[in-house]
Amino acid sequence: MRLSQADKEFAKWILEVGNGTAPTVATEGRCGEESEQVLIGEEFMIPISDHPQQAISEAAYPDFIKNYLNRTYLTERAILAPTNASANEINSYLLSKVPSAEKEYLSSDSVAFESTPEEDFTNNYTQEYLNSLEFQGLPPHKLCVKVGAPVMMLRNLDQYNGLCNGTRMVVSRLGHRVLEAELLTGTHVGDRVLIPRIQLSPTDSIHPFTFRRRQYPIRLCYAMTINKSQGQCLKQVALYLPRPVFSHGQLYVALSRVTTPEGLKILDDSEGTTRKDVVTNIVYREIFSNLQTSKSLTTKP
Repeated sequence: MRLSQADKEFAKWILEVGNGTAPTVATEGRCGEESEQVLIGEEFMIPISDHPQQAISEAAYPDFIKNYLNRTYLTERAILAPTNASANEINSYLLSKVPSAEKEYLSSDSVAFESTPEEDFTNNYTQEYLNSLEFQGLPPHKLCVKVGAPVMMLRNLDQYNGLCNGTRMVVSRLGHRVLEAELLTGTHVGDRVLIPRIQLSPTDSIHPFTFRRRQYPIRLCYAMTINKSQGQCLKQVALYLPRPVFSHGQLYVALSRVTTPEGLKILDDSEGTTRKDVVTNIVYREIFSNLQTSKSLTTKP
């Protein structure tokens, strides 16, 4: 749906990747295990180098220093990675290239007292330990931002004014208690909004307590995880794979963010890669085996 009529072959290939029917080759991975990997055209692949962060950044953000304040430039492109750790590395690298003063915001972390057992073990967890915890969907303890840096909203803060989960913005002012940002996506593009610190808790946690973090509900989004990119339409997508995708349909989600085949670049820097024209794809074909067709869903009058 994102692609034009002139890109039918590319759209067909992306659908085949999602269905698990794209051409594959059997390759020998780690520990001698064989796995099926999907064939990728050479025009999409970025050559492996000793500086993968620089290579992937130049593919997604050419002439970065000249355009780092260009709103359209930032809106049209992003780097996608399988994990938060990989995305954070790229974000830190590109943020260091921005020629403006960096400001660091530290969160206030705590354990919800009312949710602990009767014996109350809130004192068993040091502040340093709580600060070190990272959760999906939560901002980091140490949030480093600069004016001109793109960020993504992590919560539905004000839906009426366009501050929704997944909205991308660019930071325009750094305050002591609030941040000012200009919306890049959504229904209120161009509006300036104020973002306060709020209290957040992870929706899913393996810890025996309720964790609370008071922080700005944003993350840098020069790079983002593949899962977080769902729903985004991008002119330029650079897929960074320091490790292979690890869940069903992840590769399809990444490839289908782009609007033109010319805008797709892939850097497969995963360990044990023996071929440079293939990428790991995980598709559980049994999911599609019992799906009813549109004709079978039609009921007789």
